[in-house]
Amino acid sequence: MNAVTREHAAVLFSGGSDSTLAAAQMLDEFQRVTLLTFQPGFLLFINNTRVHARKLQNCFGSDRVQHKIINIQDQIKAILGSDPGADMGEYGFNMTSLVCLGCRLSMHSAAIVWCLEHRVPYLADGSIRAQSTIPEQMESVIRRNRRFYSERYGIRHFSPIYEENESDRRLEELGIADKNKLKKQFILFDTQATCPFGVPADVYGRLFYGRMVGRQREDDSEQYCAEKYPLMRDEIAAVIDGKGLEVEQLVEQLRAIRRADGDLGPVQGDEVAFDRALGEDIGGL
Repeated sequence: MNAVTREHAAVLFSGGSDSTLAAAQMLDEFQRVTLLTFQPGFLLFINNTRVHARKLQNCFGSDRVQHKIINIQDQIKAILGSDPGADMGEYGFNMTSLVCLGCRLSMHSAAIVWCLEHRVPYLADGSIRAQSTIPEQMESVIRRNRRFYSERYGIRHFSPIYEENESDRRLEELGIADKNKLKKQFILFDTQATCPFGVPADVYGRLFYGRMVGRQREDDSEQYCAEKYPLMRDEIAAVIDGKGLEVEQLVEQLRAIRRADGDLGPVQGDEVAFDRALGEDIGGL
């Protein structure tokens, strides 16, 4: 276990083996971790996410692990559902996969609001390269989202297990997972919600979008993000303003915390090899 040197981090938490292992790794470096589970309004069996949340609390202590289930229907309407007709006209059948990216960007917006409001400048997720046929877990998309987090909001984003292929086995070794082969589960899960849109999106991504579209998959995902970033900024500003707070002041507070932690670079370190994107001209930011 690494020395715990920083105070508080948040984790995008589905309850699956990947986000659970990501949370466990963050607890090696942070005194406290808050697990953020977002309900866009259509997830089934969302309370399944509590299974691994409780396991993490039992393993690391309930004083170090908190779990929040947060409704994000407003973000979904503002970002994913901003203009579905135009999205379908632009991307056609590829929206079958991009709908998951739009949902994830809505979750990112809610996570940024939560981090700003609670003065938490570190956020992780359980993205892995093995699932990069799904747009939101593509390296190029994560790099762009990472820059959006850092440059706009002072938040350092981690994907600490991106090269991990056996998170379910690792959780068994840590004594967190009761069942093996969690990653073999499909549609109905023991520890995470079921998304009725995610199932066809996953199948389409694996069978068609990732294999047959080629470079178009990268281009579509990058263009889609660039189109949604302004909507994300507007939604974040509206929510923060509605709380009587100012985005700029909160961002500076997060940057001050990172400076005090000695964490000056947006992606320094070996957690994920995405820092080469920082010199790129990325649209939509």
